[in-house]
Amino acid sequence: MVHPLLRSLVHSPFTWLLAALVLLLVISPLVEGTRFGSAMFTVAMTTVCIAGTVANRHRKWVFRLAVAAVALVIPISWAALWSRSWTLTLGQNLIVIFFCGMTATVVLLSVLQVRQRMSQAIVGAVCVYLLIGLTWATLYQTIELVQPQAFAFAARRYEPGTAKQRTSFAQLTYFSFVTMSTLGYGDIVPRTPLAETACWMEAIVGQLYVAILIARLVSEMPRMRSPQP
Repeated sequence: MVHPLLRSLVHSPFTWLLAALVLLLVISPLVEGTRFGSAMFTVAMTTVCIAGTVANRHRKWVFRLAVAAVALVIPISWAALWSRSWTLTLGQNLIVIFFCGMTATVVLLSVLQVRQRMSQAIVGAVCVYLLIGLTWATLYQTIELVQPQAFAFAARRYEPGTAKQRTSFAQLTYFSFVTMSTLGYGDIVPRTPLAETACWMEAIVGQLYVAILIARLVSEMPRMRSPQP
């Protein structure tokens, strides 16, 4: 017989969203720099979009917006994989920023406002944190598309097959989470006002999320131990 905790996690949309985010943010960078790695990244992004849409299914108007965003971003992502077009990449990034920001907000509201099992609430909270990092990593890539010298790198890695020498998305993801956690290694530095503004905003959002929202979640865990009938 399957343990009730394991069964609840398997059936939770947050679990599948977390798995998709781990595939995108942790596993895909390990094979970056190859055609297979690029295809795997696109597959992972597609999986995140589908899992995020499922997580939004309880709010009709949000679900409709999510479906519309996914209907745009998935074909654009696959087209950008083969064409490496500046315009396609920019369009994809803007939709991903909107979609991930919206999904993070909806998941956070679900975790805090709806009676959830404690395990599901924790998984949902982790998903929100990873979605914030993904949103800003995509924002940094978008800033670089508009301002190619927006960041200074101690050792910059480039995406293979790009005509304009775009920075590796895995490196921007690394910078995003380093900034959000305020580690500040100093190997990547913003050089323009737009890049600097994006960095301090992410640092503030990350610290507020950890210090306030997670603290509130922990305080409400006794109420979340039993699901709403």
